[in-house]
Formats: sequence, C-alpha cells, structure tokens
Amino acid sequence: MSNKSPAIPVKADDSTKSFLDGASEQLTELILERGYDNTPMSVIAKTLGMTKAGIYHHIETKEDLLYAVHRRAIDQMLLPVIERADLVPEPEAKLRLFLFEYAHLMTRDPAARILINEAHRLSPERFEEIRGVWRRGYRVVRDSIAALQKTGRCRNDVSPGHAAFAALGMCSWILYWFDHTRPSSGNEIAATMCNIFMSGIVTKEAPTLQGKSE
Repeated sequence: MSNKSPAIPVKADDSTKSFLDGASEQLTELILERGYDNTPMSVIAKTLGMTKAGIYHHIETKEDLLYAVHRRAIDQMLLPVIERADLVPEPEAKLRLFLFEYAHLMTRDPAARILINEAHRLSPERFEEIRGVWRRGYRVVRDSIAALQKTGRCRNDVSPGHAAFAALGMCSWILYWFDHTRPSSGNEIAATMCNIFMSGIVTKEAPTLQGKSE
C-alpha cells in the first residue's frame, strides 16, 4: 500500500489537474535553467503558449506551480525508491537497495535538484509536506544502520542519524557534478557510492547481492 503524503490542493478540479500535469515538464525545465526567482510569470506564460490570465484561471499564485513541480518529482522519483526499500525486511539489504537506487536517481533526472534547491520557496505548510517525504528516506537509512548495530554487523562508534545524513549528502551531491547528457555510467556511479558508504560502516556483511536499478 502506498503511503504518499496527502497533497495540499491547488484548485481541486479536473481542468486544473490536467493543466498542471501537462505543464509540469516544461515548468521543471524552466526552473532548472533559470531558477524559481528568475522565472517570471511572463516567461512561464510564453513558454506554455498561454496568457497570464489563462494560467491564473487554474492557479492562485506562482508558488502553486512550484508546488506542482515538487509533487510531480516526489511522486514519480523519490517515493517509489522509499516504498521499494520499505518492502525489504533485512536491514543491510534495505540500506543497500535504498542507497543504490537513491544515488542512481540522482544520475537519471536533474529535476531532483529542484527538490533540494527550491523547496524553501514553498509555503511553510507545503514545505513541511515535502520535507516529510525526505524524512521518510532519512529514516530508512538511519533505522537500517541502527538495526545493523544491534546485530553487531555495523560499527558502533558512529551515530545512525549522522551517518544517514552523510550517506544522503554524498549521494545528493551527484546532482552537481554528474553529466546528465551521458547517463550510461549511472549504474556504476550508484554502485560506487553505495559500496563506499557500506564498506565504511559494515563490519560483517550478510550474504546478499547488490541489485540493479531498473
């Protein structure tokens, strides 16, 4: 069962949902290229082939568009990784799967950068909603490390919380140096990041094999 965070609505009608679904990809590209603050509604309207009045028929504020982009990225990219990891009961296998798929996500789609760079531009309520999904990913890593410590398969001289931040930070930084026009090395980079982290904290590995992201 999906545990998606309940979306805070923009305008809850079918035409608005259709508009946002259709516009999200172009909006994502605009924000990646220009940044949210440097993307005025006039540019958005021109890119979408609409008038500003036509856009405001579907939304109330420019922030509604940023929120729609965040929800699309969260629902299509981050949540599936978290939910697949949640299905894995063994902590080392769970941790390896999540780190590999999260790192691989950073090589697949530069849109993930919006989730990191622009989230602070959302309203407090929407920011908390988006941050709640990130916290789920953090807890997957932290709780897996803590579980491994209890079984003696992980170093006990590290804080699970601090180690989780280190793992996520290391993988997230891929967004800022990876060449997304050459995605063929994504699997190798994701496996390298996962192995570097795991070799630093795991003291006795379980007999599991590293899987590959689809």
